[in-house]
Amino acid sequence: YTLAATYNGFVYEVNSNNAVTITGYNDFSTSNVVIPSQISGKSVTAIGQGAFQLKSNIASVKIADTVKSIGSMAFYNCQNLKSVTLGNATASIGAKAFNTCTSLTSVNFKNVQTIGEYAFYDCKALTDIYGGTNLKVIGKNAFSNCTALNNVHFGEALLYVDAYAFSNCTQITSLQFPDTLGYIGNSAFKGCTALATVIFGTGDLQIEAYAFENCTSLLTIELPDNITSIGSLAFALRPTNSTQFSHNLSIICSMDSAGAKYAKYYNVSAEFTDMGVTVTLFGDIDGNGKIDTNDALKVLRVAASLEYPLDDYSLFLCDLNTNGTMDTGDAQLLLRKAAGIV
Repeated sequence: YTLAATYNGFVYEVNSNNAVTITGYNDFSTSNVVIPSQISGKSVTAIGQGAFQLKSNIASVKIADTVKSIGSMAFYNCQNLKSVTLGNATASIGAKAFNTCTSLTSVNFKNVQTIGEYAFYDCKALTDIYGGTNLKVIGKNAFSNCTALNNVHFGEALLYVDAYAFSNCTQITSLQFPDTLGYIGNSAFKGCTALATVIFGTGDLQIEAYAFENCTSLLTIELPDNITSIGSLAFALRPTNSTQFSHNLSIICSMDSAGAKYAKYYNVSAEFTDMGVTVTLFGDIDGNGKIDTNDALKVLRVAASLEYPLDDYSLFLCDLNTNGTMDTGDAQLLLRKAAGIV
């Protein structure tokens, strides 16, 4: 980089490719900032780290179509920033770029591909986000604590939602994921207490632990067969700092799916579409309405060939580790359930 220069309040540098990066701003005479496409005949392609951070006078920003990247903390804690218009070439938004911009109300991401971690963390006025056709990655905690956010459109290319990305977004009521989505991270939607509807796409999808923990309004969820794995307590209710958990939702799935495995392990009520039945208590082999040591002993005797094999339906109810047979693993899970451990 060359030495910093100034132009109409913008501090900038020219890199080895003869392109301009905005590195600072010192104009306090206007609240409406327009990032130019050129300075001294050279294209403005980037907004650098912390370039506008803590600028409380800024109310709106319009970014030129030449700008490809917004650096980390670029607009950090611009508390009066209400409007951001991204350029058509902007592909990446860095970590904490708009963190704590508490007046920002909506963002259209146009051609953005990646949103960095904590990029819009604690933007408490943010109500609407629109992912364009290129948005692929939403980083860790990117929209965490955006407590007014209620309209989320992911676009058609999303691949990855990282841990805590939308945690504690308490006004989101519905989500529809694109077919491209392959990963939902740990606690990604934890504490989204108004979330009542989730629609998954058709592509292979991995859901990590606690992904939808404490989504208290989520009463029914359909888990299609393309979901390849579901992590621990992904849909559980659990008080803060507690090891006790429960489930208040029912699952709609097929009998050989990751959804069925989750339902069996945590004894969640499930409607099995390919069997036409709803099961509310898994492992109750003697039909007395509870899980106890008698159920575990029965399974152990079957596993040891001391009793006749179970019929198909009983096997389905008691095959808690979903490996297709009765074994000691199922008995161990039943004993844990009887003791209230799982």
